[in-house]
Amino acid sequence: MKITKLLKTPNVYWLILFTTLAFQASAQTSAERVNKALKSLDSITADFKQTVISDEQKVVQQSMGTVAIQRPRKFSWIYKDPYEQQIVADGKELWVYDVDLEQVTVKPMSSSLASAPIMVLMDNQDVATEFIVNDIGQRKYLFWIELEPKNKDTEYNRVYLGLENEQIKAMELRDNFGQSTRIVFENMRRDVIHDPDTFKFVPPKGVDVFGTGG
Repeated sequence: MKITKLLKTPNVYWLILFTTLAFQASAQTSAERVNKALKSLDSITADFKQTVISDEQKVVQQSMGTVAIQRPRKFSWIYKDPYEQQIVADGKELWVYDVDLEQVTVKPMSSSLASAPIMVLMDNQDVATEFIVNDIGQRKYLFWIELEPKNKDTEYNRVYLGLENEQIKAMELRDNFGQSTRIVFENMRRDVIHDPDTFKFVPPKGVDVFGTGG
């Protein structure tokens, strides 16, 4: 009987120790996993489908288009349907062109995007600097990770990234009013050599331009 007790006690100890270490390893690798996935966006093009859902879980809007990213801080986000809108960031300025309205707004990126969700994808610093990183686990075919902003003065209170084979396939942004924006990426191409003009915007003749650049 005494021998049995002596054997059981160390086994319990090692089980607890192993569980603790496994939990710590998981917590450590969550941020690493996200950083690696974000790194895969350094130079990409993709199609996207975007769905806005109300706090009552009703679809408010659906749209689709194309995106090109060159990290850090350069992107071209083009909505094609149901209306055309071009959002271009050249590293210093953010241009938003509403085609139907024939109107362009321009702002310095430092002020207009500092707290915007897109900067989750655009900045190349360690994600744990700005976010608390939590594993959500497998849902359907994607592994989801939650990012909770440490700075509460943002347009959103949660960001969820859906990963497949260490690549970002989807993301969901939840704002402070319970509304969520879900984005699914398709036909993604990595390590793209972008034409420099991809991230330059020249206002078309005849359109109204508002704001000032950086």
